[in-house]
Amino acid sequence: MEPFIRTTSFGGFRELVGQLGHDPAPLLARFRVRPELLDDEDARVPFRSLIGLLECAADELDCADFGLRMAEYQNLAVLGPIALIARNAETVGHALSEIIRFIGYHSSGIQLDLDRSEPEAPRLVIELRMPGPQRQMVELALGVAHNTMKMLCGPTFSARAVLLSGTSPLPLARYRRYFASEAYTGQACNALVLTGRHLEQHIERHDPSLHRTLVQYLSQVHLQGSTDLLEQVRRLVLRLLPTQQCRLLLVAEQLGLHERTLQRHLAEQARTFEELVEEIRRERADFYLAERDIPLSQIAGMLGYSEQSVFNRACRRWFDMTPGARRKALLAQR
Repeated sequence: MEPFIRTTSFGGFRELVGQLGHDPAPLLARFRVRPELLDDEDARVPFRSLIGLLECAADELDCADFGLRMAEYQNLAVLGPIALIARNAETVGHALSEIIRFIGYHSSGIQLDLDRSEPEAPRLVIELRMPGPQRQMVELALGVAHNTMKMLCGPTFSARAVLLSGTSPLPLARYRRYFASEAYTGQACNALVLTGRHLEQHIERHDPSLHRTLVQYLSQVHLQGSTDLLEQVRRLVLRLLPTQQCRLLLVAEQLGLHERTLQRHLAEQARTFEELVEEIRRERADFYLAERDIPLSQIAGMLGYSEQSVFNRACRRWFDMTPGARRKALLAQR
């Protein structure tokens, strides 16, 4: 199956191309990336489109460090819910393990690994599961990884070294300037070489309860290899509910179907899209309400409701009681 990537990884593309004196629209059109998708945080496009776009832009705009420049616009936040999980982990090492665990939610074309074979020099290894030229994408990913570590460890973070596979037309001084550490090309892998202390560092103001809830949520959303249409729809609904953009048209589009075709397939299983969304919301409501520390207003948003009052009415419909009363009942059962 062809890997896709969330369009948050296009962050800064339009701005950078504009700064270089060009119009980004023709470049996006050449790789069949609709501009409006770049403003949809949960939209996905083929991974090869982003890789090809970056290589093309670097070549045609005569900007050999295009990937590094684009990385300046991005950080951990491009990973969406994975970022929240990482920010609420106990330590930096734990946060990196969670990012590695769930990176497929962002893109199945990116492979991460934390190589601890040398305890004092662990490596955060980044590989792309795509053939062909990809230097710009690799350097974008390394730049985002560097910015992520600065968010987790603090602004003074610097890696022990940066490793890049293959060769590069850029002088090593360009990498040293960006990463504030020594860089080596022609290596066996692309990686940030860290220290044991980096991984042991505690993350301030982390929330264990929120971390646990988000991990359980994303574990259900991030199901790999399912070919069952109903399961794919459920997965997309779970993913889109917190964005308050969970609509039949958008789900059908991400499945590559016309909305009427999707409706017909669901009808063949005696289901409707509206019933499925209602069922999932009810299930998730019980799941979230069973966690004592999640505010009711936050639960309403996670279920895709724009107002608390709408969530209140839904709870009365499902359980014949208010969200607060349902929470008390669930906690008493526990």
